[in-house]
Amino acid sequence: MQQIEAWHDFYVILGSAAAGLTGLMFVVVSLRSGPTVRRSTAAARAFLTPTVVFFTTIVIVSATMTMPPLPRPILGALLAAGGVAALVYMAITRVHSQWRKSNLDRPDWFWYAGLPILGYVLLTSAGLGLLAHVDSALYLVGATMILFLVVGIRNAWDLVLWITAQPPS
Repeated sequence: MQQIEAWHDFYVILGSAAAGLTGLMFVVVSLRSGPTVRRSTAAARAFLTPTVVFFTTIVIVSATMTMPPLPRPILGALLAAGGVAALVYMAITRVHSQWRKSNLDRPDWFWYAGLPILGYVLLTSAGLGLLAHVDSALYLVGATMILFLVVGIRNAWDLVLWITAQPPS
């Protein structure tokens, strides 16, 4: 339990950053969304929504990790279930097929599909590691949240550039 408490400030900072970045996504999209969203709702949802989901993942995991004494098995089960649920979400919404329809080049596929899938697999693994009382699983959770933050920032910036480059209707 002491090891989990040592991560408190890390998750407060990470969760706050992700919440702030999520708010900025809403501002950017609301300022320029009219013509962009009307022309390409499916494409906008395929790229904007997952980026907000990545930031939301950080906020939820950070909130879970900073809860007062949550037993390690429950924490592990919640993280593993969250990772599996996110992978199911990605499969059900078929965001991968939308990314393929958009003809993403390899670097974009890496950032929009490959790394997020890897992140949710790592989150699931970290949850299972906590269930098995593997202390290094705490580092895997932290590294995974940093991965989602980097992916979210990069993809948000890419989306901002795309949205602002759209001609007015």
